[in-house]
Order: sequence, then C-alpha cells, then structure tokens
Amino acid sequence: MSSAPRLGGKVALVTGASRGLGLAIAQALVAEGGAVACLARAGPELSRAVSDLAATGAGALAVPADVTDSGQVERAVRQTLEKWGRLDIVVLNAGTWQGAPVHETSEQMWDLLLDLNLKGAFLTLKYAVPALIAGGGGTIVGIGSLGAWAGQPGASAYAASKWGLRGLLESVALELKPHRVRVSLVHPHNINSAGPPLARDAPERTRKLEPSEIAALVAWICTAPDHVSLGNVTIWPVAAGITAG
Repeated sequence: MSSAPRLGGKVALVTGASRGLGLAIAQALVAEGGAVACLARAGPELSRAVSDLAATGAGALAVPADVTDSGQVERAVRQTLEKWGRLDIVVLNAGTWQGAPVHETSEQMWDLLLDLNLKGAFLTLKYAVPALIAGGGGTIVGIGSLGAWAGQPGASAYAASKWGLRGLLESVALELKPHRVRVSLVHPHNINSAGPPLARDAPERTRKLEPSEIAALVAWICTAPDHVSLGNVTIWPVAAGITAG
C-alpha cells in the first residue's frame, strides 16, 4: 500500500491550533502533505507550534486571531488565501470546557462557552466557506463532544454550546452539499489533553485517548475519497463506560 501523502497541494485552516488537540490535528494534516494555517490567540505557544511544523518542511502559517472576533477571523482567512491562494479544509477545533449546575452558572461562564464553542465556529464558517465554494468543494470537520448527544449534571452551558455546534454543522452540511463541501463532526470523550503521553501498556491507556489518535481520525476524514462523506463520528477509549444505546 502506498504511503504517499494524500493532501499534497491542499490547504487547511485549523482553529485552536497552538496546542493540544488542535496542534495534533495540524501535525496530522501536514504529515499527509497538507499546508496548514494555525489560527489561535497570538503568543509564544502559537509561534512555537508553527515554527515546529515548519521545521519538518511543512507549509505552516500563523494566523493570530481571537476566534470570537469577527474582524480578526476575517483577517485570518484572508491571510491564508493570500499565502496559498486556496482553502480546502477547515477544522473547527477551538473550544473550552467549564461546568456548574445551571443555578450556579454565571452569565460570564455562559457567554464564554457559547462564544468560544459556538460563535467562534460560526464566524470561521462565515468567512471560510466562500473560499471552499470558490475552490469547487472541500471538507469541514467540527470537534464536538459526547455532550452534544446527552446531558450531564454540572454541564448545562457546555452541553448547550455543543448541541448548538452539532445543529449548526448538520444544517451547514445540507446547505453546502450542492457545492461539494462535505461536513463531519467528531465527538471525542476522555482526552489525555493535560498530561504527558501515556505508555502503551499503562492501565490508564484504556480510559483516555491521546490527542494524536483523535487527530488521526480527523486526518482520515479529510483524506477520504471525494465521494465519501461522514456525518457524526464518536470516539472514546474502550473502558470509558459509554454504550451506543
């Protein structure tokens, strides 16, 4: 089987790409030969992430932006197009988690979660989708959560943001189908995002996923044949206690 890169000549925009899952997704896409614009807040993390990607010989660009700021997101998309003249893949990864019972949820927490997890995705789509349409098609992948499928105590605001993201992208999938833009959502559970990578034989390995494993799934979606489109995809470790029913 050929191991040739499958994204040669393609350009991706990944939000929240300065660290964690977003950076892992950027790494997976450049490993497939794609060029990546990394959208995240300006700072040393973003500079270091893009420098490390570029050191591998990959096409990498820092597009500093607050994903909740319309003008900054528009500029980031414009910088991507000015650099490469095209856009083929958009990964909506930027997001955060905070939790509290609904009667203890502050308005500030509600606004933070809805702005970052939902408004940020909307703004990125608003400015990136015209480039996908102009290019004759492309792929959009949103990073959701099992919180988009089932409520859980202490997470009402977070669940609202992720249910909203799911509704947004399922609707966008129908809107963009005539333009050959396919839309997928990846819903991970139990990510080892804070600690160092786990050893393959560590007991915790069955209870947490590495960011690189979720990133590999995103890369597979982006490299699937043009006639293949996936909708909602859930991924969790075998001992997470989740059932499909």
